[in-house]
Amino acid sequence: MPGAAVLAARAAYRAGAGFVTIATASEVRLHLIKAVPEALILDIKSSNGCLNRESLKQIKTYLKNNPQDVILAGCGLGKGAQIILKLLKSVNIPAVIDADGLNYIAKAGAENLCGLNCILTPHEGEIKRLLGKISFDKDTAAEKISALSGAVCLLKGPTTQICFGNLKNINTSGNEGLAKAGSGDVLSGIIAALWGKLIKSGISARSSAFNAACLGVFLHGAAADYCVKEISKESLTASDVICALSYTLKKLLD
Repeated sequence: MPGAAVLAARAAYRAGAGFVTIATASEVRLHLIKAVPEALILDIKSSNGCLNRESLKQIKTYLKNNPQDVILAGCGLGKGAQIILKLLKSVNIPAVIDADGLNYIAKAGAENLCGLNCILTPHEGEIKRLLGKISFDKDTAAEKISALSGAVCLLKGPTTQICFGNLKNINTSGNEGLAKAGSGDVLSGIIAALWGKLIKSGISARSSAFNAACLGVFLHGAAADYCVKEISKESLTASDVICALSYTLKKLLD
C-alpha cells in the first residue's frame, strides 16, 4: 500500500523532519517520487513486491552509510513486515512500529522487542493480535503490551492511551473524523519526526520516547480539531490533517 508511505512521509515533513527516506519496492518507486518529491527514495529489490533477505541487506547497507535518527516500520508494508525484527535488532536504531509491522510482531511475540527502543501504535484490532485475545480491557491493554515489550505503547481510540512503565497519558485532542483510513499513517509519521527532533536535541531515545508519543498524539488530534472548524468531520481526510499540521504547530508554538 504505497499510499501509506506517502502519508507518513508527508506528515513527518510537516511535523519537522529535515530528511526523510522512503525504502520501497521498485514496482512503486516512480509513484512515490511524484507523490513526495522532497523524500529520498531507496529502491529495494523485492520478490513480487515482498521484501526479503536481499532487501534487508540493502536497507542495512544504506543505514550504515546514511545514519538515521528514527525508523518508521510497517506502514503499507504487507508481507514484507517479516524483515522488521531482524532489521531492528541488527541496526539498533529507535523505531516507531505501525500497521503490518505490528501484525508481524504479534506473530513473532512482542517480548522480542525487549532491549530495543520502540514505540508501538496499535488500534483495537492490532492490540488484540498483540495480546493474542479476542477481547481486552481498554484500561490496561496498552500497559500490558508495554510491560511485555519494554516499548512505549499507545492504544488509538476516542481517548488514545499512551503507556510506558509507570507512565500513562490519556489524550483529549481530536475528533471522530480521525476514524478513517490513513489517519494512523499520519500519526506514525508525526511521532517519528518529533522523536527524531528530541533525539537530535540531545535527549536519549529511551528518555524521549514517551514524550514523543504523547506530543505526536496531541498534535495529530489538534490538527484534526483545527480542520473541523472549516470542514465537517464527515469530510475530514488524513491529507487534510497533514495540511493543517503547519498551522497547528505555529499556533501551539507562538
